[in-house]
Amino acid sequence: MAEPLSGQKCYLLLGEAPTEAAAEKIAEVFSGCPYVYFLSAFGRMVVGVFYLRDERAWWLQAVAESPEITLGLVRAAVYVTDRPAFPLRMEPRLSPAEGDRAPCGAYCPECPRYKKECKGCPASPFRLPE
Repeated sequence: MAEPLSGQKCYLLLGEAPTEAAAEKIAEVFSGCPYVYFLSAFGRMVVGVFYLRDERAWWLQAVAESPEITLGLVRAAVYVTDRPAFPLRMEPRLSPAEGDRAPCGAYCPECPRYKKECKGCPASPFRLPE
């Protein structure tokens, strides 16, 4: 049986957007995130499954603490497990960078967390060594 990648955990995001259209847009914008295993809108609800290494967990913690600022959600809950039944792990989905933006449209150098907590999106040209 395969083991989870060292330091990697599975996160479940349950969020409520202000409108159905906003939920669909959030799911669409973040669908290209290399850490997303599943993401969809169900009416005003946004449901996502992410696999992140410990050093990147701050991002989903920020979503839980400030959902309006991070994703535009009215409210959000984030649940975590280091023992998912299936799949045990997920490698980041790295697609070639298009321009100077991450798949979600973020421009890493503008973010106050870049080069501090965040080493940049691995699917952007601004990824720093871990």
